[in-house]
Amino acid sequence: MPVELTINGKNIKVEPGTTILQAAQKNGIYIPNMCYDKRLKPYGGCRLCVVEVEGQPRLFAACSTPVAEGMVVQTETPKLAKARKLVLELLLVHHPLDCPICDKAGECDLQDLAFKYGPSQSRFFAERKHDPERIDAPIVERNPNRCILCGKCVRVCAEHQGVGAINLIGRGFKTKVSPAFEETLNCEFCGQCIDACPVGALGAKPYRFKSRVWYMDEYATICPYCGCGCTTNVSIREGRIIRARGKEDVGINEGNLCSKGRFGFDYIYSENRLTTPMIKKDGKLSPVSWEDALRYIAEKLESIKEKYGASAIGAIGSQRCSMEDNYMLQKFMRDIIGTDNIDSAARFGYAKAQKAMEKAFGTDILPIIKWDAPLKADLIFVVESDITSTLPVWGLNFIKAKNDGAALIVADTKETKLARNSTQWLRIQPGSGTVLLSGIAKVIIDEGLYEKDRAFTIKDFDVFANSLKEYTPSAVSKITGVSEDEVITLARSFVSSKKRLIALTSNASENTKSINTLLAALNLALLMGDGPDAVQIPAEFSNTLGMWMVGIRPLGDGKNAYEIFYEPDTVKALYIMGENPLVTFQDVSKVERTLNGLELLIVQDIFLTETARLADVVLPACSWSEKEGTFMAATGDVQRVPKLISETGQSIPDWKIFRNLARVMNKDIGLKDLMDIRATIADMVVKGGTKEVCPSFNPVSHEVMESVSDEYPMFLVTANILQHSGALSVLSKNLDSVVSDAYLQINTKDAKRYNIQDDMFVKVRSRRGEVYLKAMLSDEVPEGTVFAPLHFAHARVNALTYPSLNGGLPLVAVKIEAA
Repeated sequence: MPVELTINGKNIKVEPGTTILQAAQKNGIYIPNMCYDKRLKPYGGCRLCVVEVEGQPRLFAACSTPVAEGMVVQTETPKLAKARKLVLELLLVHHPLDCPICDKAGECDLQDLAFKYGPSQSRFFAERKHDPERIDAPIVERNPNRCILCGKCVRVCAEHQGVGAINLIGRGFKTKVSPAFEETLNCEFCGQCIDACPVGALGAKPYRFKSRVWYMDEYATICPYCGCGCTTNVSIREGRIIRARGKEDVGINEGNLCSKGRFGFDYIYSENRLTTPMIKKDGKLSPVSWEDALRYIAEKLESIKEKYGASAIGAIGSQRCSMEDNYMLQKFMRDIIGTDNIDSAARFGYAKAQKAMEKAFGTDILPIIKWDAPLKADLIFVVESDITSTLPVWGLNFIKAKNDGAALIVADTKETKLARNSTQWLRIQPGSGTVLLSGIAKVIIDEGLYEKDRAFTIKDFDVFANSLKEYTPSAVSKITGVSEDEVITLARSFVSSKKRLIALTSNASENTKSINTLLAALNLALLMGDGPDAVQIPAEFSNTLGMWMVGIRPLGDGKNAYEIFYEPDTVKALYIMGENPLVTFQDVSKVERTLNGLELLIVQDIFLTETARLADVVLPACSWSEKEGTFMAATGDVQRVPKLISETGQSIPDWKIFRNLARVMNKDIGLKDLMDIRATIADMVVKGGTKEVCPSFNPVSHEVMESVSDEYPMFLVTANILQHSGALSVLSKNLDSVVSDAYLQINTKDAKRYNIQDDMFVKVRSRRGEVYLKAMLSDEVPEGTVFAPLHFAHARVNALTYPSLNGGLPLVAVKIEAA
């Protein structure tokens, strides 16, 4: 039953449990506040939101007082104005009057409230704060003198982000917000605290002293990094983006951003940007005109097609280029060249999820996540997936769900952020998620806890049940390292939950899962009578889903990315758009041999990447902010990306390059502008499961492709890290200031065993090659396992790894020694 109350003479109805402040905001009634944040628990610290309640002698904090039936509230009276004036006087006693040099001036809550309620002079006098500014940390600057101790930053970091890097330390007038022992800030550097701060106590170092808010124009756009599809609001001055921030209730992210979305925009200003077309002459790339570059490409492609046939030409699309760009790439290749050899890096990640979903539900429906799926679940089971690094803002929903009472169970080798915030963390052996999932299914079947009426009707149930014979709790315990009791208890908890959710990632950078892991999760969902939404597998990058949707994959008998790069002489010419295989693909030595063996390599990119340096022709494309386009997020939402700034050098949009190239080849591609392209691809965009579902169980095995030995006694685990995304983010100076180099995470006991010190260089050798990485001693990884990220080209960590398309786990056995 709704609660009825009156605020400022206005009769309103709200749900029980709503606070006075929330009720007012929902009905367009302003109540001043400085410590309230809808993402956080009520705090009642600033006392600026005080209101009068009829029949009550005292004032009430609107942010922490729930509504009651018949309540009559006044938000603007002389008594309240006097109280707020007093609070502001007290806040300003120690606050420095440095608005002329404070970056927050013009959008500062304290400044606005002082103007509205504040006195012309203060009745209180005290020594101003004079702590030194802290600009020693990457990206985030702190000025404790401006802090009003509202605690929003502390609470956002702990409650919402699940980090707790800062706290209120000290007592009385000496209280301040700081990391423990006033050390240098060392956190995720997401910047959520900056947006939450109502004053200028926390700021973005890249924005420091750059502009006033009234000199900037602000535009909403879509973040170019992960598949969340977050709206980021960028501020532009004189044609240059100088900051990005989240705004409350804007976008699917509702104002939340990660470090990449808030600080990573500056990659577009990298010194490595391509500004002119180039052709390789005498082994060196030399600038040429667009006409010469396109004519050269046209002649070479026609020559190779005539000599070897269209099947000797292939193309690699981009998970970061727009749907329009990718559509034009595949249309050029299929209609102008006549080849189906089209694929992308998603072959080693998202394609596995799509194939698993197709096998389990008998349809080509794409795996599309539900943004609020974690918030609706009673039990969430995350299997060998660092979701808060892959899709950081979606990952916040997992933490919120746990804080709201859901059971969050994480099975992972590495101590991830979700593991630290979980209800239960099962530290399993690398790559053993498939075994754990199958073991849970075995317990459920043996104890008769599954949905019998539903499961018996699903294809291959008997075959699936028989395939689980070897996955007894004892056998599962030996392989995973999880106790038998934990396996059995987890299975029973899974069954007893009314709403279950299994969440996994499927990324090209990961090596602890295979398609079998995904199928094992889907088998478990089918066993309980759950549909596709019970298993959430997100698309990794900003337009992975859109790229797949418009046909960047073999649609007939064309060669896929694995065949193109890892099977000799598959193609003679390769057109690569917005991808850097020398960094993002595994077993880089094979990739390099393939690229060097081509008769023609065309690279179309915004940077002179490692792959572009090997190219015969390099074409400069516009970045995400320099062209219009469309992204499809992991949720299936199609979002427009506006053009915000001018092109760099002679770069032009990717789609336009293909249109122009077709014209040079005297062919009509049939599309002349963005409107034509969008009209063509509109019918291809289908959201949700409208097709008939034909479920089927898929028995899986635990197949480890490479085992440890006396010579290679440790497993190397690879995955994303929070501050970076593929190979793109390393071109951001802001993000590079947080994590600028690859590293090898080693358990402290292993480090002692191998005489390795923190920050020491370590030689890491696998059966394919060796690299040198700087050691990072940490108990986040268990004994016998080391971890390294793949984002950094110069580190060549992917010289150690290898790809896997089928059910085999591409774990890498390595040997480490002090360099």
